Amino acid sequence: MPEISALIFDFDGVILDTETPDFNIWRDVFEGYGTVLDPDIWKQSIGTEAGTFNIYQHLEEMSGRAIDRQAVRADMRPRYLAQIESNPILPGILDYINGARALGLKVGVASSSDSEWVRGHLNSRGMLGLFESITTRDDVKKAKPDPEIYLKAADRLGVYPANALAIEDSLNGLNSARSAGVNCVVVPNPMTADMAFEGADLRLNALSDMPLQSLLKRFSQAL
Repeated sequence: MPEISALIFDFDGVILDTETPDFNIWRDVFEGYGTVLDPDIWKQSIGTEAGTFNIYQHLEEMSGRAIDRQAVRADMRPRYLAQIESNPILPGILDYINGARALGLKVGVASSSDSEWVRGHLNSRGMLGLFESITTRDDVKKAKPDPEIYLKAADRLGVYPANALAIEDSLNGLNSARSAGVNCVVVPNPMTADMAFEGADLRLNALSDMPLQSLLKRFSQAL
């Protein structure tokens, strides 16, 4: 295994848990229409681009009712954003980013969300300047699980994919990284904790469970 020279972070569910609030709000919406949002159906779209799963169409199918989509969005969107804004950066993230920079490692983001979403949240948290490169859905033809995002992220950081380490939380993200030849540590969030992450190099409950230098040592020992 080549030496790790770059860390590439997914955004949603890795840096900030945007996924649990998203499901919880939509679960409440479905309950308001007298039906249930199956978490297993929802989870299939975690880690890939928005719109892959048409939540409004699914609500109409499950409730048997026509939905005023604009009204639903106007009701749920502010509540969703308020929950995200109150959520902290996930444990160990800043330690890993600052530790990687101190060690001379490149640091980037590879996200299936759009640039405005990712950069906006990073900027509001004072984190935008911590990354040498931010690659999003806007920069590629295909989102995760396609490998294009990770290939582009590694190229922008000036490293070979085999020298990069992805931090992911979803099966779509893991498959994207591994298909690109990028090593991958999986750190599930509450929405993805029961996924089977076959092919991951390591699984952690939180980055704070293992210091960065211990993680890098683990990979160097696999050489």
